Amino acid sequence: MEELTGKLVVVHPQLTTDPVSRQGQIGVIATVDLKKDTISVGFGGGPLGRYSSDALLVLKDKNELYQDALTGVKDMDAKTFHDLLDLNMKQERSGYGNVSAAMKIALDSPEVLKRSMISLEDYISRNQIMDISENVSFER
Repeated sequence: MEELTGKLVVVHPQLTTDPVSRQGQIGVIATVDLKKDTISVGFGGGPLGRYSSDALLVLKDKNELYQDALTGVKDMDAKTFHDLLDLNMKQERSGYGNVSAAMKIALDSPEVLKRSMISLEDYISRNQIMDISENVSFER
């Protein structure tokens, strides 16, 4: 699954069972098998972690996050709003360093995490990512 390989993800901080004990850590998707719902994630050392798509988190789309922050400002404290805008500004700049920095902001606050990230499962369904091996047909 080329569309997801190399994408930064966070292992859900409240994941109860994680054989490689990486809850709340940022990793990079190494391999994807959507048929089996198995995502292998690397963490820069040690073994790859194998997760289902609902155990991993990704940042919301930057435009969606910006809209959510502006429309939800009445329902949050000033620090949460500031953190969301800071996170969103980091998303505006491409590169792993900026995305990783944005994820770290989200991980520092349960409220910011809730407002800024979605499960990889939701991301896949929103973006209609499919396992192309199932959908390729050749005509002769």
